[in-house]
Order: sequence, then C-alpha cells, then structure tokens
Amino acid sequence: MNRILYPTLFVFIIMTLLISACSDKNIKNNLVVGNKSSETISNIVIQRVGKSDVMGSNLKHNQHSYFDMGLQKKCTYKVEFEDKNNQSTCSNEFTSDFNKDEIVNISVLKDNSGKWSIIIEN
Repeated sequence: MNRILYPTLFVFIIMTLLISACSDKNIKNNLVVGNKSSETISNIVIQRVGKSDVMGSNLKHNQHSYFDMGLQKKCTYKVEFEDKNNQSTCSNEFTSDFNKDEIVNISVLKDNSGKWSIIIEN
C-alpha cells in the first residue's frame, strides 16, 4: 500500500506546484497612465476601495506609470495627479474590467486653454 501511496502523493504535489506556478494571480501592470501633455505631472495616485497606489515621481511628456490592479470586474477607481507647475490637483473616476488579456490605458491631456483632462483610451 505504501508503494502506491508515496508515488501518488509525489505526483499530486508536483501537479499542484505546476498548476500554482501557471496561475494568473500575479497579473502585473494592467493599468497604464500616460502623460500626453507637454507639462510635467507628479504624485499620480490610483484610489480604489481599500487601497491607494502612489507613483510619486515626475512624469514628463510621453512617459507612463504602470499599476497592478489585479483581476477585477467593474472596478471603480479614481486617477489623480498634481500639475507640477501650478501646484493644482486634477482627478477623474472610472469603472473598468481588469483581466489578464487587456491593459487599460489612461491618458492625461492639457488643452490650449490650460484645462486638464484624464480620459480612458480603450
């Protein structure tokens, strides 16, 4: 009986390790915030229920910040940043699905009149 039990247990442990190594629990960088303005923005914050992610560095023109939102359906979150020149804060709220196959892209723009906007691109 022990000759059958030990190899079976060994195969079960190996299969469990293989399955857990291939799981989708460590989805990385499925939210990207890009600065499409000509000005520098800083202190980018992603706020959602129970968690805030902060990217404190300065984001220049065409630079991006990457965030791991995990796997979620209908996740409501707020994107916020500071206008480094005017010391003002801008934000917008979105609801998105985060999965392993798609990346949600958020763009930060400033129009000719100086008004900031934060838009979702997909």
